[in-house]
This record gives sequence, structure tokens and C-alpha cells, in this order.
Amino acid sequence: MTTQKSLSIYSRLIPFWTVIVSMIFAGAAFGQGNVPWLRTGSFEAGGFVGGSYGIVNAQYMVGGNLTVAATPRILPYVEYTYLPGVAFPKVSVPAGDTYMTNRSASFSDFHGGLHIRLPIHESPVVPYLVVGAGVLTHFQQSFTVTVTPPGGTPFPLTQTVPAGSDFAFNAGFGIRYYLRSERFGFRTEAKFYKPVGTYNSVFGKAEFGFFYQFH
Repeated sequence: MTTQKSLSIYSRLIPFWTVIVSMIFAGAAFGQGNVPWLRTGSFEAGGFVGGSYGIVNAQYMVGGNLTVAATPRILPYVEYTYLPGVAFPKVSVPAGDTYMTNRSASFSDFHGGLHIRLPIHESPVVPYLVVGAGVLTHFQQSFTVTVTPPGGTPFPLTQTVPAGSDFAFNAGFGIRYYLRSERFGFRTEAKFYKPVGTYNSVFGKAEFGFFYQFH
């Protein structure tokens, strides 16, 4: 079941990966000037919007990040993302009972990691790899649960799920498109998360945003 779910997540991201690859080849063919220059120690700040996939139906998400150039190719970063309604809540019901909830749990993701730039010669398009690790926090929330005993009649039950945090690893791939100033540009990225703890299902997210570099 887990393997099938993971494959489903990746298949949903195929159109996004196709756009990324197409933009890379387009940038290589129609690039302008030299590879965007990045000075060691410079900062980059940006925001993004997008969608999350995999645990429940697709949901929007929003966030921002800050990077600093350790080298022209290696950019350590910190990132915050709000992911609303991405997981079925973990509630307590008697053994053998099934249940449905009126809504899903939301996550607040804070993590750090690395962007590894892969510049293309004479192109404003710069692909990069991303790898990170951090904490997915779920806040205390109350849910209406419809419980169905084996062979019995469904009945409503209100439950409060306590707040908690789970460690999560993430990795993926993206591209930056630099405008002529080389300070401002756009960024698009897709990656998967693997939480460990109360919520441990693999899910993915795809995002699009902007960035500004402070040289």
C-alpha cells in the first residue's frame, strides 16, 4: 500500500517535472549572457505558493525561505511552509471500529537544508538539487468523527487531537530563472517529504515563487 501511494505521488508530479525539464532545455538553447553570478556570503530571500499531494487530496500551501551562499554553488537555507489539511487526524476509537472525520490536520513545516546549484553555460536558467530536514508541527485541533462499530449504527464523536511535532526528511529538484539584473528572479521546485512519527506517510509538494538576492 505504501509503495502504491508513493508511486501515485510521483505520478502526480510528472507534469511538474516535465515543465522543469522543458525550461532547462529552453534556457540552454536561448540563454542570454553568462551564468548568473553569485558572490559567496550573499543572501537570497523569497516567497512561494503551491500545492501538496499524497496524504489526502491536493491542498494549497504557502511559505518563504532565506538562503546564504556558502559558495557560488552551495546555498544553505531555512524555510517555513504552512500546509493546511494535509493529513487525516490520528484519533482514538475502539478496536474494530472505523471512522471518518469532517476535516484533515494541518502542518506547519520548518526545516533547513541545502540548494546545490547546477549552472548551465550561458543560460539564465539554473537547475538545483535540494535536500533538507526539519520538523512538521501539527497544532491542537478538534474534529467531528463519525464512528461506525462493526455491524452497528454510525454515531458522531468530537475529539481533540493534541499538538505535536514529527521529524521529516525532504529532497527534490528545482530551477531558478534569473532576470537580467541577476538579483531578482523566479523559482519553481518539486520535492517529497518523509515524516517519522505520528504522521509517517510520504507526501510531495510543488511550488512556484520569486526571489531577490542581496549581493
